[in-house]
Amino acid sequence: MSIQIFVVFHKKIFDECYKHIPQEYLDKYFTFYAVNEKIQKEYTPGKYKVINEWELPIYDKTFQERGYNENSALYHIYINKLYKDYDYIGFFQYDMEFAENVVDLIKDKMSNGTYMAHELRDYYFCTTHTLNDTEISEFIAREYENYYGKQLNRDIQYPLLNTYVIPQDMYENIMKWVVTMYDKLYPWCIGPGHKSFHGIVGGIYERIMGLSVGNQGRYVGAVGIGHEQEKYKGQVY
Repeated sequence: MSIQIFVVFHKKIFDECYKHIPQEYLDKYFTFYAVNEKIQKEYTPGKYKVINEWELPIYDKTFQERGYNENSALYHIYINKLYKDYDYIGFFQYDMEFAENVVDLIKDKMSNGTYMAHELRDYYFCTTHTLNDTEISEFIAREYENYYGKQLNRDIQYPLLNTYVIPQDMYENIMKWVVTMYDKLYPWCIGPGHKSFHGIVGGIYERIMGLSVGNQGRYVGAVGIGHEQEKYKGQVY
């Protein structure tokens, strides 16, 4: 079973987040994905395998400029085929502390057609409640149903925060649809009459990804991490 966990960061990699991960596991199973070339990066030399988004062969800077947030990483990992050598791909963020050796947990629980995630929420919270825009949420649902030829399930919970581990074929299948949505939703989703702020596009695509993962996979358990936003607040930009 080949696994790669991508951790997205802007400025710092915090050693304490990975104190339960052996160095040989960090070397083999983790890729630290740096975004925003304008920010000086800080991390322990030689400890982490780091790639810079802006140095990838295919790079579209508008994903950062328009506030796609970690969805920029999801796109660039896909379009540059960085996932192709792995059976399972995980996505995490810089302010998440791994409470256990998550690699062994993934090996124990994951199989094709399943997924693991940090946080699940119901359909209403994922769409209408959070986005405060029924028109956008219904548009996303219709687009999903038209593309896949099946009904979106509104009675189950979905993973948020773009934090999950999924099979390679699921990721590829989801991204083939997601890339068709970029031109359809931007700039419509930030236009007059809709909730608008920097990062709203990222929030919308976080939910697009979550709905897709939940509809295409079977949840098999939580990943052992803590999302420590307040602890690392102010240290990332």
